[in-house]
Amino acid sequence: MDLLLVVDVIRTIKILGNWSGNRIIGRRRPLIAVFSLTHYCNFFCPMCPFGDPDKISQFASAKKNDLTTEQWKIIFDKVSKSCIWAIIEGGEPTSRPDFMELVHHIYNLKLPITLITNCSLLHTVDLLELKNYIQFITCSIDSVFEESYCKVRGVSSLVYRTVIDNLRLLTEYKVPHYFNSVITKFNTEEFINQSYFDKAKELGSNAVSFTFVEDRSDVSYSLLPDRNTMIKVCESILDYGKKHSSPQIMIPPQYFEQIIEYGRAVFDECGVWKSIFVNGNGTVLVPCWKFSSPQNTYNLLEQSIEEIWSAPEWEIARTCQDCKVLGCIWYSSQPITTFAKNYMKGLSKMINQQNPQTARENNLV
Repeated sequence: MDLLLVVDVIRTIKILGNWSGNRIIGRRRPLIAVFSLTHYCNFFCPMCPFGDPDKISQFASAKKNDLTTEQWKIIFDKVSKSCIWAIIEGGEPTSRPDFMELVHHIYNLKLPITLITNCSLLHTVDLLELKNYIQFITCSIDSVFEESYCKVRGVSSLVYRTVIDNLRLLTEYKVPHYFNSVITKFNTEEFINQSYFDKAKELGSNAVSFTFVEDRSDVSYSLLPDRNTMIKVCESILDYGKKHSSPQIMIPPQYFEQIIEYGRAVFDECGVWKSIFVNGNGTVLVPCWKFSSPQNTYNLLEQSIEEIWSAPEWEIARTCQDCKVLGCIWYSSQPITTFAKNYMKGLSKMINQQNPQTARENNLV
């Protein structure tokens, strides 16, 4: 096994040990770091707060309020002492001119990286260099067909074609990537007839992840499909998963089974605290974005993780069940063994990438 990878594994085991020790004494701490690098996005998705149609004002606001390069590095350094994985998102993270510099800094902190992107600007990024720093790119592809993609994302056909070209670039450069889709009333048919899977595979994705849209509280419209349609979508996804191994469905069957039975995902206690979500201006909302108020807002530049995670507002998460179908909340709220199993799968992939022969000898692939 590569020496640097051994160091990474030892670091991970040490952090997990500290995390488990904290759990034993009832102290909560995050394991996953989510960095929303910017409040700007070049898309207009109606289910997302970054889908603001006034892009000129949004860009000006992001330029004024987003952290500088050096401020982000301070936060990365602070968070790396507690977390075992970094997720980079936005807004659209690749829109930052210093995007590669920030990625490189996280990489040097020995944090494995997942990038979440709409893929529209990947042709402006050195993909061969990026490939050296990240484990995966999560491609936000809500629909694989032009008409529904443009409707869900609020973009033109030209943008759709650019995204498709960039997905092919990822395959050409052998950059590990998978598709994630937010299921809304605009894109259900391709999951019901299972055409999404075939097209995703054709576009180079060997894995797919799904979540139903969680309607925003700050708008008057709903994008969630009706109950009967949701059941059809879930049944079709479960059917495909039983019959096909590729593309792999990354969300466990229980998520879809629960929506069929209960009309929502089921969990005992919200696990949002297991991740630290840092906004583009360095703030952390406790316990989450649904509780955005001055008394729930902390600044990671000024305060430590220990201080923020001792805040009284975390008690809200013990009883809050507001998120009914949001897949990431459901996943984080499952027993730690569910997370550990999937983390070890990702770790084995990392080992395989570093040394295929060693991975085969240890039955990791």
